[in-house]
Parts: sequence; structure tokens; C-alpha cells
Amino acid sequence: MYHRSRCLIIKNMDFRETDKLVTVFSEKEGKLTSVARGTKKAGSSLRACVQPFCHSFLLFGKGRGELDLITQGKLLDFYANIREDLDTMLYAVYIMELLDKSLMDREPLPQLYATTLEVLELFNEFSYRPLIMRYFEMSLLKNLGYLPILDHCVLCGKNDEALQNFSLSEGGMLCRKCSAQSGPHISLTGEALALIRLLNTAKSKTLSRVKASDYALEKVEYFLEKFLEFHLERKFNMKNTIRTLKRKIPC
Repeated sequence: MYHRSRCLIIKNMDFRETDKLVTVFSEKEGKLTSVARGTKKAGSSLRACVQPFCHSFLLFGKGRGELDLITQGKLLDFYANIREDLDTMLYAVYIMELLDKSLMDREPLPQLYATTLEVLELFNEFSYRPLIMRYFEMSLLKNLGYLPILDHCVLCGKNDEALQNFSLSEGGMLCRKCSAQSGPHISLTGEALALIRLLNTAKSKTLSRVKASDYALEKVEYFLEKFLEFHLERKFNMKNTIRTLKRKIPC
């Protein structure tokens, strides 16, 4: 049985003498891992199609075991500008890590697929933008069913200016009274909370025009990272790599 689909290449690794094991985010099939034969050979026509965070059109055939075979491919976008900028490239790899560690096998998520393409295209055109990265993280949470509750207290339902903390375990904001009675939480007020609410509803074009303080951007990044880690029960290696490099190479 054959199937074909546009795919984003999440990662590849050596497999046997000349083959690669390729994990992709397929528009039609969701996340899947297949064998690309002969791609370690210099003349392979598939070699360029299975590089990390490439956008490719792939044809899959049934292999001998559980793994499908990638039999043909056409490169749709290599995102060359991303690869020329270290900062932007690291965040593109981080997006692939998020997909790899959060998606279930063979569960199509066409809206998330479209959002991922949109974000990579924006990075390729304008380089890394913090709010666009946060837009992807929020979209990932929404598509996985972990939409944060931001407009009222998740415990008592109160909807007023007393909302000031976010509970990771409850998945929503807390009022002052409930904050005092609950477990660990993240303080969220003012500009940071407004940005997170905007991420929940705004389009990427709107976010591209938003100006935010460094403090608010750092707070939003911290919140989304902790929320993702809590629900996915995973740590993300690339974020630690990015932080280490930023300390060694200050902007």
C-alpha cells in the first residue's frame, strides 16, 4: 500500500549501512517514522528531501516490517535563510523537538501542520521573532487539548481583576483567595498576561506588529515552557542549548 503527503522532516538518524531512519510530521498521516534507503550515498535523490526541518513531498511504500519506506521525494522548501542564521536555526530545531516529543504516531493534526509551516516561513523571511515562537507553542498546546483558562478563576469561576496567578496542575488562572489555598503557581499579571491572552486569539500577522517589553516576553516564554513541560512530562534539550549559547555569546 502506498500513500503520499507533504511532510515536515522532524529528524533523521543513521540506520543500517546506507539508510536513514526519518521521522516526519505528515500533513495527512501525522507523525510517523520511515526508512529512506540509500540516503547516505552522495548521489541519492532523497538526500536533500530528508534533512531536518525541510518541507518535502514524499511517497511512502510498505516495508517488510512495521516501518514504511520512503520511495520518492520532492523538496518543497529548504528554508535556506533559517540555516544561515544560528539563532533562527536553533529555534527551528526546537520546533522539531517539540513536535517529536509531543505528537502521537499517526494522529493527523492538519491545523498544527499549517501553523508550523506558517511559522517556519515567517522565520525564513524575517528571522527569529519571540512572539511568533510563542504563537507556535500556544498553537501546539491548543491542538493537544491543553488550552489554558485565562479569563476566569479555574477553581471558583470568579472573573475580575483579582486574577494574578496561574496553576499548572489546574490549567488556569486563580483569584487571590484560591491562590492562597492552592499548590505551586506562576505569577501572571499585567503585560505578560495580556500577551498570553493575545497569543490565544490573535493571528501571526497581528503578533508581528506587537511591541512588548523584554520582561513580559521573558515571563511569557517561562510560562509556556513550564506549561508544556508539565503536560508533556518532558524536558526540551534544545531550550537548554539555546540558553547556554546565549550566555556564552551575549547579544
